[in-house]
Amino acid sequence: MKRFISFMMIVLVLVVGIAIGFALAKWGTPSSGGNAGGVASGVTTVLTTPIRQGKIAQSITVYGAVVANPVLEKSLSVAFESRVVRVFVVKGQRVLANQPLLRIQASPAERLKLAEAKNHLKIATMQLRLAKAELKLRLTTQADLIAARDALITASLRLAAMQRLGIGTLVTLRAPEEAVVVDTPVVPGKLEPLGTVLINLLPVNKIRVELWVPPTNVRQLRPGQNVDIAVAIQGAEIQQRGTVSMITGQVNPVSGLVSVYVTPNKPGGLVIGQYASGKLHIASSTGLIVPHSAVLPIGGQEDMYTVKDSRAVLHHVKIGLSNHREVEVSAPGLHVGEPVVVVGNAELADGMPVKQGNQP
Repeated sequence: MKRFISFMMIVLVLVVGIAIGFALAKWGTPSSGGNAGGVASGVTTVLTTPIRQGKIAQSITVYGAVVANPVLEKSLSVAFESRVVRVFVVKGQRVLANQPLLRIQASPAERLKLAEAKNHLKIATMQLRLAKAELKLRLTTQADLIAARDALITASLRLAAMQRLGIGTLVTLRAPEEAVVVDTPVVPGKLEPLGTVLINLLPVNKIRVELWVPPTNVRQLRPGQNVDIAVAIQGAEIQQRGTVSMITGQVNPVSGLVSVYVTPNKPGGLVIGQYASGKLHIASSTGLIVPHSAVLPIGGQEDMYTVKDSRAVLHHVKIGLSNHREVEVSAPGLHVGEPVVVVGNAELADGMPVKQGNQP
């Protein structure tokens, strides 16, 4: 029994010895090549891009719609009481220059005035002839002849004016230029008093884009400022440049926004009521510019890393203007052309060894 126990102890010692030898062979003291590998594993690979000096523009995107500015509308009416016979257009229709809009006829009262004017002209003509005959017979004076001529001229001018207005005929009102029908307030068959607006038009080149801007940004805008407009149409966008034409001075009580009117450079392709967006450039500055990814918000401050002598250098930076791609930064010790870390900076600490690569 003692001999068996001794045998087992020898076997156990051999097994433990073999295990220790295997461990030393695998995880023992590394060679010089192993030391090099350990140093390499402590280096963080990062991507960098050079800091540039340049101009950065800050912009905001706001939304609105294509509208007809009431100030720029044209109203058509006639200078006599009339009845609308037929309307050829509908609200919102785009019309060409000289295109028929509606047909009207003078009211019975106006046609009666026309008949009276024709009768007065006949009477004035007869009176002038009579005055000439009486003057030859010395039955009247030269002053009576002059008065008869004056009455004839007055009657002739009155009749000509009524005929030029179209009283006595069917009058067709036509579009003075390419325009959009804003409203047709008349009803066919109804008598309309003198001066009644029969139709409202908005010239195509007077179409505006109304953008709704937060009040805090309105003070940064000015008339004539460029705006990038995008108008949605059938799943696509019409993109073009425009200029600020009017900035209203009142906040809409419902939306809390201010209306800013923009004149598009090519209004012909726009339709009233389309949804639109505008990119407004509200500020610009010149300074040191880096990509957004280079700046890390940490602990209430903005941090950024540059690379010098293959080590990370921490900078606490101040942020200036920014857009969707870049940001303006400033801090002591920053220089144009320095490599700034844009990928891998979240893993860095000040002074860490890094392997630098350039951002593609």
